[in-house]
Amino acid sequence: MTESRDTCGRAHALTVISPVRAPWALFLEPVFALAQAVPALSRTARNLSFIHFAQWSLIRRIPVNGPPQHPEDLRYTHLLFASNFNGSWNQYIDAFSRILTLGMKVFWGSSYGFPGPIPTEPFKKYIRRNEFVPDHYYSAYPAATVTMIDSALSVEKEFRTLREIAADPDTTPEAFAASYRRFLTAVQRDL
Repeated sequence: MTESRDTCGRAHALTVISPVRAPWALFLEPVFALAQAVPALSRTARNLSFIHFAQWSLIRRIPVNGPPQHPEDLRYTHLLFASNFNGSWNQYIDAFSRILTLGMKVFWGSSYGFPGPIPTEPFKKYIRRNEFVPDHYYSAYPAATVTMIDSALSVEKEFRTLREIAADPDTTPEAFAASYRRFLTAVQRDL
């Protein structure tokens, strides 16, 4: 079975571009700046362990790629949402609409045709209409989820400490045994 172009192992890409109603573009810039300056405002999204990455941006013009292309200003500012995640597309959109309901209203409420995040079926149709499937998508760790990678990094950090204790010629077998038990206790959730 061949994976779709927006999938690499367990990871999936999502890119959505929607036109923004004129007055809302001015409102979104300070909202993005505030969300970046005050991490607590995006804590819920950051705590969703299946999300690798999520970014909102405003597009006002198409950059020039060289001749014969000419600069092009867009008629409307567009909202670009780019994300990578684990799990199915339906699970991801369901989580966004049910857990981040207010955020979806604030960000996509600015766009033409946005039906609201709840109920989820009209929201999913809206996302599908505005979604762009990439020509290519790559994940450095296609067999791993974000949770698996975080766990591996936690184990590796604790293991470095245990390795230093083991390498110390003054460490007694009893001291190493105690350190090993502490290591196992510290990483048991991540194994």
